[in-house]
Amino acid sequence: MHRAVAVDAALDLRPFVRYLQSRSMPHHITEESGKLVVWARSGYEADLIAELFDQWQADALDIPVGTAGADAVPLFSGKSFAQSLLRAIWLAPVSMVLIAVCLLVALLSNLGTDPMAVRGLFFPDLRQAGLLDSPLVFIRTLTPALLHFGAVHLVFNLLWLWYFGRMIEPVLGGWRTLALMLLTAFGGNMAQYLWSGNGMFGGMSGVVYGLLGFIWMWQTVQPQSALRLPTAMIMVFLVALVLMGILASGMIATAAHLGGLLSGMLAGVVLGKLLANR
Repeated sequence: MHRAVAVDAALDLRPFVRYLQSRSMPHHITEESGKLVVWARSGYEADLIAELFDQWQADALDIPVGTAGADAVPLFSGKSFAQSLLRAIWLAPVSMVLIAVCLLVALLSNLGTDPMAVRGLFFPDLRQAGLLDSPLVFIRTLTPALLHFGAVHLVFNLLWLWYFGRMIEPVLGGWRTLALMLLTAFGGNMAQYLWSGNGMFGGMSGVVYGLLGFIWMWQTVQPQSALRLPTAMIMVFLVALVLMGILASGMIATAAHLGGLLSGMLAGVVLGKLLANR
């Protein structure tokens, strides 16, 4: 997808959305760091929507008058749950698939209370099997990210995965986003295994911190990019990481958070510089 317009969230875009709908122009709207972003399917359509937006701001568009009931509908409400879900899949398919897999694993393991049902997803014992002994051993270094223990653990991670994923995926594309998530899962899981010496851990937190670290470095390398987070938000996550390490290191896989964060930061620097030169 291509970013067409980004405006302050305080602006009421509903009249402009009605106009796009009257012209049957495919589009999607997300919220990113206090801004509303209008997405289009192609660069051509993005340029056209941007031009139409400028005309709307100059009162040069004939906006169809909506009914009171239509105006009362929130900007992000779809006609149905299925329609909203399809839009979400269109915007960030990799993130949605990972969320669905995590939910399935949580169902199979009864929210982590039945770990034997998903025992094949825990980190392998590398003292008995080498990392490259078989593809399955390597895959199992990634799968602990799919495990969650309790509803709060699951919901917290998946909400942040969706929040960061829908920001990153339209910019990087599906394959790069998938590679980033696999890298941060590996980095976080490996760090936790080396720190704890066992594979009894899980969660998408390392990936979440990896996505945070990626955006942090990306906006540093590419300061003009629209992919960015408020500095205050980044600091809150970093302070939380330190506090978790001090106050709850025995209950939380702190090393996984740190490993994911550093992996994401490295990817943000490298990919940010590579794509900046194109």
